[in-house]
Amino acid sequence: MTTSTAISSVRQGEPVGGEHIPGPNANIQDLNARTTSVTSEIGKAHQLMLERGDKLSQLEERTERMANEAQQFSSSAHLLMNKYKDKKWYQL
Repeated sequence: MTTSTAISSVRQGEPVGGEHIPGPNANIQDLNARTTSVTSEIGKAHQLMLERGDKLSQLEERTERMANEAQQFSSSAHLLMNKYKDKKWYQL
């Protein structure tokens, strides 16, 4: 078979030697799949970001509450110390 005969025997758009030659739809399908994957990952990241924000808010509130309670404890301890500082052990 000559070169011209081999070229003319292959039809336009058919794979040569059993290879799959992707057409324009394959690229679009690949892009759609990748877009779906990226969209899903962005959604997950957004959800995790919101959860992290909620946890940070809760932690901030808890920290503020603990600081207030520590201040109250300090004040109570100071008052108690002042009440008993001039008394002797046998006067208690």
